Amino acid sequence: MKRGSGETLRSALERTLREAILTGALREGVRLPGSRALAHALGLSRGVVTDAYGQLEAQGFLVTRARAVPTVAAVPRRDTVRRDPEKRAPVPRYDLTPTAPDVLLFPLSRWMAAGQHAARRANRSTLDYREPRGEQTLRAALADHLGRTRGVIAEPDQIVIVQGTAQGVDLLLRILRVRGASRVAVEDPSHVTQHERTRSLGFELVPRPVDDDGMIVDGLQAEAVLVTPAHQFPTGSVLSGERRRELLAWSRQTGGLIVEDDYDSEFRYDREPVRALQGLAPGHVVQLGTISKTLAPALRLGWVVAPAALADLFASTKRLLDDFSPALDQLTFAEFLTRGHYDRHLRRARAVYRSRRDRVLAAIAEHLPELAVEGIAAGVHLLLRLPPELDDHDVASRARRAGIAVPPLSAFRLTPSETGGLVLGYGRLHESAVDGAIRALAKVVGERHS
Repeated sequence: MKRGSGETLRSALERTLREAILTGALREGVRLPGSRALAHALGLSRGVVTDAYGQLEAQGFLVTRARAVPTVAAVPRRDTVRRDPEKRAPVPRYDLTPTAPDVLLFPLSRWMAAGQHAARRANRSTLDYREPRGEQTLRAALADHLGRTRGVIAEPDQIVIVQGTAQGVDLLLRILRVRGASRVAVEDPSHVTQHERTRSLGFELVPRPVDDDGMIVDGLQAEAVLVTPAHQFPTGSVLSGERRRELLAWSRQTGGLIVEDDYDSEFRYDREPVRALQGLAPGHVVQLGTISKTLAPALRLGWVVAPAALADLFASTKRLLDDFSPALDQLTFAEFLTRGHYDRHLRRARAVYRSRRDRVLAAIAEHLPELAVEGIAAGVHLLLRLPPELDDHDVASRARRAGIAVPPLSAFRLTPSETGGLVLGYGRLHESAVDGAIRALAKVVGERHS
């Protein structure tokens, strides 16, 4: 606190606190010290502090109550930018976002119990700087789990724990850049953030078309390729056996790296999911996994299964980025895996999503029978094809105005296409809302299709 020329101690304290509140240094609800404590800390008399608090309360900057310390009131800050309420994005009535799981299914109490158990068993070193690869307990549990469920062949030292698929891809791209790579191929269409991330690190993005058999391999020219072979996003196709063989042959012949994004392979409803590519050629495939779709995105837990020759590079690059991922969260997930909680949760979530998908298909058959549905019975999304005369961006925009959040297929494309569609997610669409959502969507489509 600095006094101005001719300023009393009370005025200086009052001004200092008022400035802090107006600039946001002291935010609404912050508890200030009691008058006795603040007076002692500043070397002032208690009367000076009491008077300053009284003035600020009278001006509306503080809220005081009997036998309680004063708290900062809600006042407009000097740098506050008032936004027009009409310009705020409205919450959609029906959320058909294709990449969103239902976080209400998250087994919170069981996760908290697993976390408490893991914390009680951990020693003090767990709170210190940790191995960049991640906790050995989790990596060993993942190696067993992935081998059993996905056919992945890996030792725990080949696994690096990351903060979701996003960081896994970021690590990979940084390693490729150091190794002199300049071109990365992606499926077309594919996730927009993968396009942005790849370009941001200076790579040329090479689009590869997708059909009913997955990505077309013939003519592939790049140092690495990102694929979703178990369930292509967003078309929902599966990479066929012939295309798998072609892709692995391309990697062996050219030295190109295959990056397998196994983002939602746990959710296959009509049969066992196709096994991971990594198990066919562990030295040529980087496998990415995450619990963002199975448990919750906010956990920020994923993994990279690296070829043995690249595992140390992934670990050292992870250390440069953020040292390591949170240890207690990793140990909680390890507990979840080893005690069978994860498998039980997957069985429950799989049943819920399958039921929602069946209801969506039935509603589409009733309200939009003229539109084709594409994609295998898997994941939390499907592709609803639109007729050529309908622009999918226009349909999606009109749907948004009608309270329906559903993206157009063209939003995920790198090259134009004559046909479009809507990538319809049912992860957050409760069974009771399915019929209303599809009926509302049918009304939007019918506005220009009648």
